[in-house]
Amino acid sequence: MMKRKIFKTLETIRKKFALSLMLTVLAMINTGFTTQEEEEVLCEVAEVEETSAEPTAIAIDENGQIKVSGGDELAEEFMHVVENSRTETIETPVEEVPTVEEVPPENVVETPQGYVPYTQVLGMEATAYLPGDGDGAGITATGIPATYGIVAVDPAIIPLGSRVYIPGYGEALAADTGGAIYGYKIDLCMENYYQAMDFGRRNVTVFVLK
Repeated sequence: MMKRKIFKTLETIRKKFALSLMLTVLAMINTGFTTQEEEEVLCEVAEVEETSAEPTAIAIDENGQIKVSGGDELAEEFMHVVENSRTETIETPVEEVPTVEEVPPENVVETPQGYVPYTQVLGMEATAYLPGDGDGAGITATGIPATYGIVAVDPAIIPLGSRVYIPGYGEALAADTGGAIYGYKIDLCMENYYQAMDFGRRNVTVFVLK
């Protein structure tokens, strides 16, 4: 019985409080009591409630693709920026590098082994001979066997033991002499008869190497 009275009293008080609150609000509206600051706050709350949307979630799947969930304008704008960054290419101007022609050093001759320095350049008349020519023993004036790469010279022009380079023949060693080889003449040892006949007699440039 006592509890009912208490609950009834509380209910009556609640109704009276609610009625008083409503009357106060109505009076404030009628009298223009609402301030500008309160109106701005109410507007800001309304705007937040109207524009609130599902939170945007950004993730990258196993294939490296970007996925954006939420469906709001921010998500669409983000995906638009990502797609543009993938398709746009930045053209970087390529500077032309000037080509520098290789200038060979002075007093060198180009051989299959590279540039080799020389001390003299001689224009000479060249002939070909075989290892068995002369006495048939195939031994040169310096005592070494005659073979391809050995040349006979006039020691007064090219000292014996000198290394020479002849374009079309290659590097050779001046290690032999001959009765008909004097002055600016040189005899080149060949490997066989056909090679000697093919070479014949011709003018050559002889580089005396260092």
